[in-house]
Amino acid sequence: MNVEEKYEPQKFAELVFADPIVRTTCQRYATSKPAKPLLLWGPPGTGKTTTARVIVRERFAVSGYDGAIEEFNAVDLTPDDFAMLRNAAEWLDQNANDPILLINEFDEFERDVQAKFRSWMDKKRWVNLVVTTNESPGVRGVKQKLMPALLSRFERVELAPPSLDDWLPRAQHIFQQEGFGVTQNDLRGLLSTFNGDVRDMLPMIEEALDGLRGSAKPPSKLKPPLHIV
Repeated sequence: MNVEEKYEPQKFAELVFADPIVRTTCQRYATSKPAKPLLLWGPPGTGKTTTARVIVRERFAVSGYDGAIEEFNAVDLTPDDFAMLRNAAEWLDQNANDPILLINEFDEFERDVQAKFRSWMDKKRWVNLVVTTNESPGVRGVKQKLMPALLSRFERVELAPPSLDDWLPRAQHIFQQEGFGVTQNDLRGLLSTFNGDVRDMLPMIEEALDGLRGSAKPPSKLKPPLHIV
């Protein structure tokens, strides 16, 4: 099992956020059933889908349910599929006591389908939704793919790209789990090329770990220097 598979976040505490207010909002959705569905937005690589999955998984844990997440992609959905969504929600309502569905690339609904989905949502208010989009919904001056009337149904939360400093505690934990007690200063050197794309971080960590495992030099001669603790 590679690092990406081994350390993909499964619990809320394992997620990395750039904004503590956003962390608090997402935690609220992970531990309760707020009145509005949740829309996570931001550029690619900010961990939207991972965060959404963790929120759903944490909600299931509260209900004592350990089954699979019902996850869909809007690009694959048409009005003919809305009955499938309802059936999935009904099954979860009965078995998990939480009819929560995850829909990625929410902006990929065609405009006419968005109107129909909005109507479907209004009729199925008991269905809980967590959706993701790479768009910038509601941001003035940015061309919008999602209808304002549909957006208004959601609490919209921006996941901004995390910085390396945001990632350091999580990265340090992973290195420690793999047997390398490196300092955060060491990690700043080892992971200095991180550009905020979460998809790149775990592969970068794996590459750094491989380098450490394959090095025959004592820690004091590694570049950047490592201070084993």
